[in-house]
Amino acid sequence: MASEQSINHSRAIQKELGNTVYGCSSLKPLSGGTANFIFKGLLTRPLDDGKQEVVIKHGKGYVASMPDFKISTSRCLIEVECLKVMIDMPVLPGLYAVRAPKLYYFSSDTNTQVQEYLPDATDLKSYALQHFTAQDPSRKPLGHDLGSSLGAWLRQFHGWVSLPEQQAKLYDIAKSNKPMQSIKHMVNYSTLVATDVFEQVKKMAAAELERDNLETIHGDFWAGNALLPNRPLEQGTSIKIFIIDWEMCELGVRALDLGQMIAEMYELTLFKDMEEGKWLIDGFTTGYGKIDDVLAFRTAIHIGTHLICWGSRVPNWGTEEQVREVVKKGKDVILRAGHKDRGFFEASDLSSLFHRP
Repeated sequence: MASEQSINHSRAIQKELGNTVYGCSSLKPLSGGTANFIFKGLLTRPLDDGKQEVVIKHGKGYVASMPDFKISTSRCLIEVECLKVMIDMPVLPGLYAVRAPKLYYFSSDTNTQVQEYLPDATDLKSYALQHFTAQDPSRKPLGHDLGSSLGAWLRQFHGWVSLPEQQAKLYDIAKSNKPMQSIKHMVNYSTLVATDVFEQVKKMAAAELERDNLETIHGDFWAGNALLPNRPLEQGTSIKIFIIDWEMCELGVRALDLGQMIAEMYELTLFKDMEEGKWLIDGFTTGYGKIDDVLAFRTAIHIGTHLICWGSRVPNWGTEEQVREVVKKGKDVILRAGHKDRGFFEASDLSSLFHRP
């Protein structure tokens, strides 16, 4: 049921958009977002391409789900500028068409966006919980291909935004996103328990932020920000995937994007005993392609950090015992990565991270 606050915002948005081509006859709250108020809008008149549904994001100076948590609305402009640039990134050939959604409209006065809507879609995490519940080895190629498409997209994105033309457009935007960069660092690294190795990791992560060779990253590349049609995967079927929520786009190291997604895929196995989690990881690392040991170990550190910080926070994700085991797993991954224990990883569920084609 929509909150009174959400209802009030939807009325204001309908009034704002009423005199534009994005006027809506109705707004329906969408689940999944925490920072913003998000709606599916039914347009009064279809767009030129025939589409009649859009996504509307409305940002405030606080987290929508936690009004006491203040957060800068500069994040809204960051996302808008990213989407303007991302429209030019080519879509890789293949059955999986992975890209960012189109931006249709933005008001800097109200921080209201209108974006392209992917019909009957759900995020990858919700998709897995719905469609991967029964063990079925025959799905391995499909899971591998899905993971590979996301890995290939991320590799393309990291390379594409490093090109001079894109750097000129995106680098300063990402550099300006200090508020979100600080939040990401605080949530992932500042709360690690004070042991010798973890203290070294915390210092390393803090020192990274001061480097002058940081790159543009998505900043929140996880299973909840990859949308795909909510239907069973079928061999040979074309699938459109949207990479959403660009508000965290910032300067950082590629390992943060890699590690966050791999950790989320791994949690499907650790919490829900889904083999698909490992299949997705294997496909994802294959799609991303060859990396050196420096990036592999740094990615492993972020995987472990994510398991500790988020595996212990997400409500109803697992039992107390499972949470303890996942946190323990995260600590072990960090320790082994900190000691550059390649043999440990080559014999683990994360072995594909260290494979060299």
